[in-house]
Amino acid sequence: MADLWADWRLEFMAAHPTLFRIAANEPQLSFGYPLCQVGWRDIIDRVCGRIEHALRESETFEFCRIRQRLGILCVDWDGEVSDDTRIRIVQAVDLAVARSACSCEICGAEGRLYACHGGLSTSCADHAVGSAVDAKAGLENIRLYRWLPGKSVYRARYDRETDTLTELPPCAAGPEA
Repeated sequence: MADLWADWRLEFMAAHPTLFRIAANEPQLSFGYPLCQVGWRDIIDRVCGRIEHALRESETFEFCRIRQRLGILCVDWDGEVSDDTRIRIVQAVDLAVARSACSCEICGAEGRLYACHGGLSTSCADHAVGSAVDAKAGLENIRLYRWLPGKSVYRARYDRETDTLTELPPCAAGPEA
């Protein structure tokens, strides 16, 4: 059982005690235990830092689940936060999801989506298995996101170099997928 603590995921969770509650008997079954490869550790670290910075003293936050799904990072959380903090958390998660969509899950290098045996993964050329999934022309790095105040969803272009999202006007967002 002591070998489990050598896992990067558990060390990572222990480094962010305000965001994770680690189960004593079976820590790998804790809520929020990252079910992804080490290549996305930096992405998860960035989202944790942004969330920790957004939280006010009286607010609570806990990751429920962090995992790879359909080749991108999926993050579920629960907490008691203000509307302002909720917006900042959602924006931090959106950035993490966007970065995961162009970062190899194995090594963290720039990557793209690949399909293999009915599954999807984001990989660099060195770790790719299967065939590359091509984005529609003009829609590369455009992502659909949850919400901003007064809107149900928004589209944005992700810039990996600056780790930023730039919201696109509705006409530039392209057709609905």
